[in-house]
Amino acid sequence: MKLIILTLVILSNVFAPLPVKSETVLEKIKRTGLLEVAMREDAIPFGYRDSHNNLQGLCLDFIQLLREELKHKLNLRIISVKIYKSTLFNRFQLLKNKTVDFECGPNSIIKNIPDGVSFSRPFFVTGTQFLVRSDNQKNFNFSSSLEGISIGVLRDTTTQELLRQKYPLATYQEFQGVTGRLRGIQSLRRNRIDAFASDGILLIGEAVILGLSLGKDYQLIPRNPLNCDYYGFILPANDPQWQEFINGVIVTSENRNIFKTWFTEVASYFIHTWQYCRNNSEKSQ
Repeated sequence: MKLIILTLVILSNVFAPLPVKSETVLEKIKRTGLLEVAMREDAIPFGYRDSHNNLQGLCLDFIQLLREELKHKLNLRIISVKIYKSTLFNRFQLLKNKTVDFECGPNSIIKNIPDGVSFSRPFFVTGTQFLVRSDNQKNFNFSSSLEGISIGVLRDTTTQELLRQKYPLATYQEFQGVTGRLRGIQSLRRNRIDAFASDGILLIGEAVILGLSLGKDYQLIPRNPLNCDYYGFILPANDPQWQEFINGVIVTSENRNIFKTWFTEVASYFIHTWQYCRNNSEKSQ
């Protein structure tokens, strides 16, 4: 009897199904002809809604370039694209759940990467700065504690974490949601806060859309950001082929042209920030 049981155990192990190898993103797109992506609607110029509620942004142009590169690589005539809305709160979960193949937005490449996701190589660099009214600029001494200064900030962001560590005596007003940055800057315009803090490039984008006169009525300070945030696309974990492919598209001349189109008017800001961060690597996250 024991011999029979032992034999059955051995046979069950021999004929047990082998673990199914998970499908890579490239294999999935080849099989389905569908590219599933997520992008923000609150992060000018990367992804936003225009005055007619149409989705716009650099990410849309990158998605189109990515589709063309995929058609060539996978030898497909047609690849459909499905776009999901991402936010500060769902962006990592969309990848962890394999809802989308990548997420495009102002995502700081952080050291403690959440489980189930990875990042592409950096595609942009910016850093924390303050949007202030010009007549209030003299009240900011960034070497001090900023005690008594009221600062608007997006809730649960790396910016909020940085500022609370660096300026714990300042007063903070939190904003959240898709319109959080917009409402924060509106509070600044109405003199309800002294400054709104965020990534410099996002402050510039919002100011342009709102018609604020940067350099005249409003200032972006300090000139050198408090830190250096390198942005990367959010990708699924453990898919090196897909990561390598995305990284390859980032460095193409076609993608460089996309960036030139979107950042021509703020080229001086981008060049200065890039040079500063390159020479001050300790400022990185």
